[in-house]
Amino acid sequence: MESKTKRILAIALIAVIGIGAGVGIFIFVGLPTTASFAKPGVPSGVASDHILRIGVVGDTGEITGDGAWEGTYLAVEEINEAGGVTVGADTYYFGIVRQDTDEGNPNLVTSRGIAAAERLVYDNEIQFAIGGFRTEAVLAYQEVFMDNDIIFMSVGVATDIFTDNVRSYYARYKYYFRVMPTNSTSLGGQIFAFMGNTIGTINAMYGAGTITTVGILAEDLTWTESTVNFLNTYIPFLGLTVPVTSSIRYDITLSAADMNTHMQTFIDDGVDFLIPVISAQGGIMMMQQYADLEPDFVIVGIDVQSQLDTFWDQSNEAAAYETVMQTLLDVAKTPTTLAFWNAFKDKWTHDPLYTAVGAYSAVMNLAWAIEEGQTIDNDELIPVLETMTKENMLANPADFPSSPSGLGAIWPGSHEAVADYPSGYTLWVQWNAAGEKQVVKSGGNWYPDDAFVGINNYIVAPWVHTAWGGA
Repeated sequence: MESKTKRILAIALIAVIGIGAGVGIFIFVGLPTTASFAKPGVPSGVASDHILRIGVVGDTGEITGDGAWEGTYLAVEEINEAGGVTVGADTYYFGIVRQDTDEGNPNLVTSRGIAAAERLVYDNEIQFAIGGFRTEAVLAYQEVFMDNDIIFMSVGVATDIFTDNVRSYYARYKYYFRVMPTNSTSLGGQIFAFMGNTIGTINAMYGAGTITTVGILAEDLTWTESTVNFLNTYIPFLGLTVPVTSSIRYDITLSAADMNTHMQTFIDDGVDFLIPVISAQGGIMMMQQYADLEPDFVIVGIDVQSQLDTFWDQSNEAAAYETVMQTLLDVAKTPTTLAFWNAFKDKWTHDPLYTAVGAYSAVMNLAWAIEEGQTIDNDELIPVLETMTKENMLANPADFPSSPSGLGAIWPGSHEAVADYPSGYTLWVQWNAAGEKQVVKSGGNWYPDDAFVGINNYIVAPWVHTAWGGA
């Protein structure tokens, strides 16, 4: 695709429309306007054709969509204040605009996401897209970006199909890159690896065979299918049982009474270890029930809302002892983690969600690729981004953009984030009784226990400790 920017003319079109007896009206259609774009850090007087236009797509007013906007905004501001990006003799800056897909709505209407993507492409005339969260919505509206040869860096969807499409139908889907998170199957593997270590820790504390029965509580959404299938397939290899009745996929419109029914099922089935696979409000109800019922099991898994510091208050201080995947915490995971964490907290006054971390990294990747490839053309940028392989980045880390969350490598054939240490790896973080979170040791199964300062031992809830015969 020839770059849209390269095709810009000072006057793109002069149309003459004859009205009445030979009266001509001249309509001048000029440069793409950036009036609706936020341009943090851009010096005054920069021409529109030197503003690179990023569209942020997501659910405005929800934590995932707002996280994507906040991460994008912070990265754009930092790049612009540092002088933008240079291609030849030209200096470019970034502008950003957002459109609401309403994809966080439990009663999803996919046409709203499609319309949002179309507004970004046809009204805002974006050059790059960042965002996305809910698989069912993104599957529909990503086609707008693919139709228009626009690089789309997704920062929220985990379902395998997106990068499977790149692998199988490269000519069409080569514009798709997954920056965050790793795919659903990989998430299942990460849970499995950490679970094995945690069970080993628990058995060492309370005796072999303390954990025998595992429950799974997952949203009945597309993104959870591969994760749940992986867990149901491989957990028995640890000598553990997942009762059919305790592998639950629930409707995301469930009530507190519904959640109570599910939790009671886990109790009746003798579950010792519960794995949530949750992205929405169900995690709040789960933890409130956990605190009220005090069941004899621990909770370790995915609970997206629990990643935010606001979860403690949202759960009425019932979050204690839940252990979840979390992209970052205020520890030196990489050389740039703490700088990003502090800058984000200073600007937005809350912890960054994983979509915020992904969006920040996506912008940094784009800026790096533009200067590395000396181009703003999407088709020319793709092979530059594809050099961000694990092998290249390990061999020459200074030659690639630094990510707050890990090495940030991709598999070039699928544009999938690499899921291992030190590439794209999660932290396991546990809430304590004081409402604070701490990184938990993985026993080397996911990251070295001495990878950075601030890694702690796993804590068992006091009522579980008593039930399991702890002193």
